[in-house]
Amino acid sequence: MKSEGLPQGVFWRGNVLWIRYQDDEGKMVKETTGQRSVKVAEQIYNKRKTEVAMAINFPSRKFKRVSFKELFDYWWENHAKHKPSKFEYLTPRLEKLHKLKARHITSDLVRNFLHGLQTDEKLSASSLNHYRTILNSVFNYAIRNKKYDENPVRAVPTFPAAPGRDRFTTSAEILKFFEKCDEEEDIELKVFVIIAATTGLRKGSILPRKYTDVFLDEEIPYIYVGKTKNGDPIRIPLAELAVEAIKSLPSYGQSEYLFPAKPNVRFKGDFKKPHAWDLGKRFRRVCGLAEINDLRIHDLRHFATTVLFMEEIPDAMIAKMTGHRSRELRKYQHLSPEFKRQTVEKIAEKLSGTVTVSELSQ
Repeated sequence: MKSEGLPQGVFWRGNVLWIRYQDDEGKMVKETTGQRSVKVAEQIYNKRKTEVAMAINFPSRKFKRVSFKELFDYWWENHAKHKPSKFEYLTPRLEKLHKLKARHITSDLVRNFLHGLQTDEKLSASSLNHYRTILNSVFNYAIRNKKYDENPVRAVPTFPAAPGRDRFTTSAEILKFFEKCDEEEDIELKVFVIIAATTGLRKGSILPRKYTDVFLDEEIPYIYVGKTKNGDPIRIPLAELAVEAIKSLPSYGQSEYLFPAKPNVRFKGDFKKPHAWDLGKRFRRVCGLAEINDLRIHDLRHFATTVLFMEEIPDAMIAKMTGHRSRELRKYQHLSPEFKRQTVEKIAEKLSGTVTVSELSQ
């Protein structure tokens, strides 16, 4: 049909009337009215022009229709997924916020959401601050790109970090853990702990490893991590125990990954990652069965580093192996009660033959 004689901004496309107008950013928009009535189409056109005028004169009004999911998806696709520390494994807990309009995400709601994770799921201050960081980044990125106008997270304080852990994993505890893994027939978890305890590698450096990253038949077997948390590649020798453990994995000769992803309650097969990304629940469960208290996966890294200290391996060699920076190594000197005992004994040795107990009592 011809569009001659129609009101401004209204035109025919097929048997339906459409409208065209410029949005608040000056972009031409063409929109179907779904109508054949010229009068109704003109009313829709005038309504859109009013909305554009309101958006120009009162910019904040246009954000009333924006959902949190729109902001989150925009942040994820254009920013977060391209960053190394993207916290992908944390994002499922944020899905409960996706159905809300961004305007409904207030400082109080964010505060209550985080406290809920703290009380209901017993998350640590560090984990809670990760969630705050994600929410804060979502809103800041939207504001920088003119997708939104305010950040409700800015008024929510970070959670104070707990005092530094003074937890040293003993060999006896690890052996008890292995026994329970054998009883529960959880070979994967046992192998993971063996690798972590003997190499000092982080969980995030172990779980993504492919069999092309482990060189088991070399004269000195080793595991290669192309990019660590510090951004550097690292090559760490594998003990014979670790080599035999890796060869016992169900995935050995069957999969590309040492720890391939498996169907679970949440994911039936459409995995976001082709490898396992968290063993926390299994780890905590076996710790409970073995009656090992307050042990975390990262403590295995502490174990490897502190054992090297106790064996008087030079700092430079420890840093080369574990990827720690020199200043980071100092904290490990305080983790082991045995290390503390050896330290004071070495000091006492310097006094031997110089001062006697009887002299001190005088």
